Amino acid sequence: MDIKLLTAALSAMQSRRVLVVGDVMLDRFVDGSVKRISPEAPVPILSQTNSKQMPGGAANVACNLAYLGCRVRLIGITGQDQTAQSLRHEIEQAPGIEFAPFVLANRPTSVKTRYRAGGQQILRVDEEMTEPLDDATALQLTDLIVGSIKMADVIVLSDYAKGCLPPSVIAKTVQAAKKAGRMVIADPKLEDFSAYADVDVLTPNLAELELAVGAQLDELESIAAAATSIAASHRIGAVMATLSARGIMLANASGTITHETAAARDVFDVSGAGDTVVATLAAAVAGGMALGDAVSIANLAAGVAVGKSGTAIVSPGEMIAHIAHAAPAPPQTGAAYWQKQCEEWRSEGLRIGFTNGCFDLLHPGHLFLLADAAHRCDRLIVGLNSDASVRRLKGPSRPKQTVQTRAAVLASLEIVAGVAIFEEDTPLALITQLQPDLLVKGGDYKADEVVGGTIVTARGGEIVIIPTLGPHSSTGIISR
Repeated sequence: MDIKLLTAALSAMQSRRVLVVGDVMLDRFVDGSVKRISPEAPVPILSQTNSKQMPGGAANVACNLAYLGCRVRLIGITGQDQTAQSLRHEIEQAPGIEFAPFVLANRPTSVKTRYRAGGQQILRVDEEMTEPLDDATALQLTDLIVGSIKMADVIVLSDYAKGCLPPSVIAKTVQAAKKAGRMVIADPKLEDFSAYADVDVLTPNLAELELAVGAQLDELESIAAAATSIAASHRIGAVMATLSARGIMLANASGTITHETAAARDVFDVSGAGDTVVATLAAAVAGGMALGDAVSIANLAAGVAVGKSGTAIVSPGEMIAHIAHAAPAPPQTGAAYWQKQCEEWRSEGLRIGFTNGCFDLLHPGHLFLLADAAHRCDRLIVGLNSDASVRRLKGPSRPKQTVQTRAAVLASLEIVAGVAIFEEDTPLALITQLQPDLLVKGGDYKADEVVGGTIVTARGGEIVIIPTLGPHSSTGIISR
């Protein structure tokens, strides 16, 4: 994928509105080691070392959308139990999600607990109730969904067959969305795909597609034929089939086929990867991308997701870094080069801006800061902490991306004129050398607290403090 197309798409996703409806659940992961067999039965004994929990199902779709910069309204069924409280708490850790639970006192909140040893899953325990809703309850849920459609640019139906999306609710939601002129993307679980008639994009995996057509699909040609048939039979705009190691295939009723080969380098854990694909597709489409380009971006996100442990959240920076991983740093990252370049720009009457940071995993907050800074000047230089500098500031486990990768990611952004790497803990020496006309800092600093501020103002320059966009942080992404 072209890196400039990706960065343009990621920028366009910011603040797009997406309604996610479906089966929310809590995903728990219990890790440990197995060293002996139980004397009580021929089963392994797991010695627990740690555990974690995170939003799953439709809630994971919502979290992925939020970390891509979208504003999300999430509707799903929960019970009145401790699991529901835990789920709400985990959802609140993501920026930009409005959770509107449809609470049923007689129904437990779904939770999946995965037990793992040596990085391998050895057992999954599901606590759930999957009985269909009665007609009156389904109607109440439908009213809640339909009332939320107009606020969204795109609607995502995340079906895990846990009861939130019976055919009647799907049909009425799609009908209301069509009336409002909104796109609907459905991630199916029901074997009968007629329940998803008239959606714009259906996103089955290979196993779900095989169940729907009642046949094993071994060849790409048979997969394409099945996807085309499904689209034609149920008036579906396009079928995007996720094929694991074989990538993603997009087909429409007229037989137009696009196949994206898998973007994964290493497969560590597939938990939630499908949610990541659906979320990225929805965000890209909401941002105005053509469907084919949106599928390419979703395929890239899947490649990142399967290389992570647990129910994965994929950030914009991780996608850019995935492409730029093998690329060298930009050809010029030294202060001496950019000092000379700034002198040339200044002689042309151009206004030079400067901001700095570690930019370990690029996220929507970074993009917002950089875009705002670039809007205020003619040329934006980004000061980038070296790996040693990041370790001193953030600890021995950082950075997660090398300085070469971080520099390549930043340089790929059209709004960035150049990247200058500095070894010190602060960019004071670099600012002194470059003499920018504008110094931009994100957060709640005061102008007199900004490093290098006196150097800039002494020559008539300006200091701008840009408020932080939501609770985005590289540290928060890494901890998920």
